[in-house]
Amino acid sequence: MPKEKQTLQEALEKLEIIVNDLGKKDVDVEAGLEHFREGVSLIKFCRQQLKSAENEFIKLKEELEVEKEN
Repeated sequence: MPKEKQTLQEALEKLEIIVNDLGKKDVDVEAGLEHFREGVSLIKFCRQQLKSAENEFIKLKEELEVEKEN
């Protein structure tokens, strides 16, 4: 799934699948490593999305506080 079209929810769902796959006892080393790489990429994407949302919440809260003072 291309990152530019991926939502946070989709990334979290894919990450859950990867975690479940890696939790199996008979994981092939190369496949496991590829899943791990993809998982790390998904975690970075999720962190970026959450940070962006947090920044937007902070900005909106500040706008409300300024509006309240006026």
